[in-house]
Amino acid sequence: MAQKFNLNPNLVWPLVILVIAFGAFFIKPWQTKPQETISVSAQGKTQVTPNVAKLTATIETQNPNLDTARSQNQQKVSILVDKLKALGIEEKDIKTENISAGPGYEAQTLIYPDPKPNTNQISTTIEVTIRNFDISDEVLAALTQNGATNLYGPNLTVDDQKLEEAKAKARDDAVESARKKAEQLAKASGRKAGKVVKIQEAGDFGYPYPLIARSEADLKQQAAQIQPGRNEVTITLQVDFSLK
Repeated sequence: MAQKFNLNPNLVWPLVILVIAFGAFFIKPWQTKPQETISVSAQGKTQVTPNVAKLTATIETQNPNLDTARSQNQQKVSILVDKLKALGIEEKDIKTENISAGPGYEAQTLIYPDPKPNTNQISTTIEVTIRNFDISDEVLAALTQNGATNLYGPNLTVDDQKLEEAKAKARDDAVESARKKAEQLAKASGRKAGKVVKIQEAGDFGYPYPLIARSEADLKQQAAQIQPGRNEVTITLQVDFSLK
């Protein structure tokens, strides 16, 4: 008759732990070979047409009484803003940039004596954003016909949505360029480039260059029939590929 063998339960778990420890020692899963990669930097570019123009203008009023000057100047600004809105400029695209007040000085032909104040003046500078270039001439006329001076612009750029679309296309171009570069380098070492394992956008990207007029005459020349042209958006990526 066979003898029945009973294993002491108190010895089972120590044996199991011992087997696992020996297995880990010989297999050494923590010493698995790290994945080999190749890292390349590449630029992607795309063309974008500016669709936003920004103009700045100053409205100024002089009066011996500063409070009267302020009131009159505010009235001029209100009339101008109404004119711009009537042309289709939205309220969010008309921004007050600066208000200043101080003494106005008498005209002077000699260096000495120092000029004396003979009145008070107040000025308001506004920024107007044009999103429809077809009305650029009418906007300029509204500014000059309603007391605006010191006109500057247009600063041509693109809105956020269009810029993000251009950046997305530039990123696609950068990834494609990175893969070609990685494949060339891998081939030179007798290997092949595998899948992308990491992508990092390397720093700032290039914005479209703004077009700026620096004088009223320059503004009139550029604002008439604004030709936005095309600008370049550039993205730089650092891309890691696996090596096969």
